[in-house]
Amino acid sequence: MEETSVQAKEYSRQKIHLAIYRLLLTFLFFVVILLSGASLFLRNVVVAWHQNFYIQTGLYLIVFSLIYDLIFLGLDFYGGFFLEHKFLLSNQTILDWIKQGIKKYLLSLSLCIVAGEMLYVFLRHFPNTWWLPVTAGWFFLTVVLGKIAPVLIIPLFYKCNPLGNESLKRTLLDLCTTCGVGIKRVFEIKLSKETRKANAAVAGFGKSKRILLSDTLLRNYTDDEIEAVFAHELAHVCLRHIWKILVFGAIISLISFYLANLSFNKCLNFFGFKQVYDIAAFPLLALILLFIGLVFIPVQNVFLRYLEKKADMFALGHIQNKENFISMLKKLGKQNLSDPAPGKLVRILFYTHPPISERVGYASKWNKILKQHNTVEGSDYTIGGSDNKKQ
Repeated sequence: MEETSVQAKEYSRQKIHLAIYRLLLTFLFFVVILLSGASLFLRNVVVAWHQNFYIQTGLYLIVFSLIYDLIFLGLDFYGGFFLEHKFLLSNQTILDWIKQGIKKYLLSLSLCIVAGEMLYVFLRHFPNTWWLPVTAGWFFLTVVLGKIAPVLIIPLFYKCNPLGNESLKRTLLDLCTTCGVGIKRVFEIKLSKETRKANAAVAGFGKSKRILLSDTLLRNYTDDEIEAVFAHELAHVCLRHIWKILVFGAIISLISFYLANLSFNKCLNFFGFKQVYDIAAFPLLALILLFIGLVFIPVQNVFLRYLEKKADMFALGHIQNKENFISMLKKLGKQNLSDPAPGKLVRILFYTHPPISERVGYASKWNKILKQHNTVEGSDYTIGGSDNKKQ
């Protein structure tokens, strides 16, 4: 157990270092492409190639994205393939990793072009108030992606089938009925070809809404432990966490885009740009949004950890044996090599879920209080019964 904890801390440390390196290199990339004149050169090339502003924008974003991804290819390989194999968490072959990488790149490039074109439509037509329609566009795009993700996007990467274990399926659907949630099917997502980690998630809105349980979870956990995981995911649906996250994200985005607008206007002339919709100024806007995003990360993480704790509390209130929840958390932490007790700064900056030790702590406290309550109730009944007999 101690050896696993040491491995988990080392794995977590290296993942955090990679995230910091990526952040610093991204900052450096934006600065270099902006100050070196590379962005202006790229803008001039696409302008000479085609006269349509939006085709120019699309071409610029394609080349910009390609350069960025090529620069980070080595870092992606180390973090996504080498490190996962080093800690025995991956089942991927090199070929599988390349195939997944190509699909992810094409998907992210498509989304980048859609979002980028939308941004520049608003920058061009609403140069002073673009932050308002951009926030509305961000919200709309997020909802659309959330709607189509379970039926179109996730199947591009993983096979998803209705849960086959009939007994477990009945238990989980009965829990849905008890909680008043109209989920009719639970899906098994095939993660084992890629990873040894276990996971579960809520995906989609409306009719596309579903709860996904990984095959790595279903194979290694008891039905009672799986019910505990499911109850946690079900809580996100019952407590409307998905919509709360969307609204919270919209508020943060509105503030971020507004602040970006103020900063962008002040910096344009300094860097020699005349219009906010000059595509060559894209690295400057990206740099400003990067800084603002970093400021809001602790706030977003606090909010997400709060919701996750609420989901844990909901799950504990809807399963019979609280020990199953605790054993599930311990096994999940061990299987995924989660650092059980990260430092405070790491927790603030990188954790969207409470650490495993904290989750086990309040689940154990809940269980202890419940046992004491049941013992007191039982004692009262016995004493009352004795008194009645004496009378």
